[in-house]
Amino acid sequence: MSPLEACEADLVLLNGKIITVDADFSVAEAVAVKDGKVQAVAATVDIEKLVGESTEVIDLEGRTVMPGLYDSHLHVVGTGTALQMINCRTPPMMSIEDMKRAVAEKVKQSRAGEWIQGRGWDQAKLKEHRNPTRWDLDEVSPENPVVLTRTCGHLLVANSEALRIAGVTKETGDPVGGRIVRDGEGAPTGMLEESPAMNLVRMHIPPVGIPETMKAISTACRAFNEVGITSVIDAGDTEDEIVAYQMLKERGELTCRVNVMLRSIQEGELIEESVKRIEGFPMITGMGDELLRFQGLKILIDGGIGGRTALLREPYEGTPDNVGILTVPVENLQRLVDAANRRGMLCGVHCAGGKAMDIVLEAYRKTDKVKPIKGRRFYLIHAYQPSEDNFKACRELGVAVASQPSFLYYLGDSYYENVGSERSEWLKPHRAWIDHGVVVGGGTDSPVTPYPPFPSLWAAVARRTEVKGTQMGAEQRVTRVEAIRMYTVNGAYLSFEEGIKGCLEPGKLADMVILDRDILACPVDDIRDTRVLRTFLGGKTVYEAE
Repeated sequence: MSPLEACEADLVLLNGKIITVDADFSVAEAVAVKDGKVQAVAATVDIEKLVGESTEVIDLEGRTVMPGLYDSHLHVVGTGTALQMINCRTPPMMSIEDMKRAVAEKVKQSRAGEWIQGRGWDQAKLKEHRNPTRWDLDEVSPENPVVLTRTCGHLLVANSEALRIAGVTKETGDPVGGRIVRDGEGAPTGMLEESPAMNLVRMHIPPVGIPETMKAISTACRAFNEVGITSVIDAGDTEDEIVAYQMLKERGELTCRVNVMLRSIQEGELIEESVKRIEGFPMITGMGDELLRFQGLKILIDGGIGGRTALLREPYEGTPDNVGILTVPVENLQRLVDAANRRGMLCGVHCAGGKAMDIVLEAYRKTDKVKPIKGRRFYLIHAYQPSEDNFKACRELGVAVASQPSFLYYLGDSYYENVGSERSEWLKPHRAWIDHGVVVGGGTDSPVTPYPPFPSLWAAVARRTEVKGTQMGAEQRVTRVEAIRMYTVNGAYLSFEEGIKGCLEPGKLADMVILDRDILACPVDDIRDTRVLRTFLGGKTVYEAE
């Protein structure tokens, strides 16, 4: 029996433009849903035959429908938490003075000694064109500890009270894999680079419990639904965060499909402790169901170009002694990758700079001899500056890439300053990755950049920066079709889910969004401002615009 001869549908969407994202990228007029899955995709006249007394019928009136968006790399808890912090992005913060005013206002609303937190600043966009310091923050919060995290998540600035609580002084040495920024006299400026240094302060911030984590996840998922995201890979969760997910799922309150990744090194852990925890972890890649699934192990080995901590092959502009930071020694990385590989977990490794990418792919080559990884979809995260050797290694090992086109838009101006015009042309070269036969998933790394997917999808096509409109490597543009695949079926590929989601075909999950414009035909720059009118998860509405 064909889908069009089957029983009545639960939901039909008629008279529209259905972008299926199937192998042929076919476009239809209507879609029918039954039991949470796509029942049929066809012409309106055919789908109307599936309408029964209890069928919900939506006349699209020509509007566009596409599969729900899949963000292949972000931080759900971090996003939900950031939505409750001071928003330090530009806009609204146009200067350090604006940030100080926001901190001062937060201090007025807080108890004495309560920690003040914010996130999102980028020195390239601020009027002062510099990073904030402890002394800036001291002016407005001399008694409350303050921690503001840069947009990239690899730097933070702490005020003097936060440094005092943490015991960070002129005599404190740099931890392995991190750096304490100092002034000309050796005094800490408040700027801490990379987790080993940032954790000196962060470990003193009162921890949140599972109820607070559940709230952060729920907050983020509702925000995702509003912009059309129906699936995500959450990179780097603790055991307690995974428990929080399970509790939300059991309550029926998880409104986004999530693949969780275990954090490789947790705060205060020695490498021996991390390896032992991985070897004994009770989940392997693929465990779970269509709503909540275990992805694998997330490892981070360098920083970001915006904060000049990504590990490059050549120095940053104007600083010949700085090539970035390797946050995990090579031998420790190998131990982590091997432990995950033997356990049955795939690995996704944050390696922004080219040198970091070289190190990760060598670790993958070595672990492939321990236990073959081809076909198991190990992947690179960020992967800014690949070489020909990197392309070859990815093909040979079956390694994929989780990239974030949004970085070009929101962070590109600082990238341009930090590595110069020539190297900027080759940052996040999506065209080259695709042409070399490497699968690339799209995402935002939220809260590093804002989570809405359409500015990111657009950036893969346009490759221009937000503030100055700088062109970031025109030859690395992809087509609209390729960008849509990056944000749908390619994301599903990274988690072995392309057989159940990522496109609108009979039998696949009815995760769909109705858009306010036709992103295949509208002017290119209009893609960026696309609004979602309705989001369906398994055929059920999880968001509808008022």
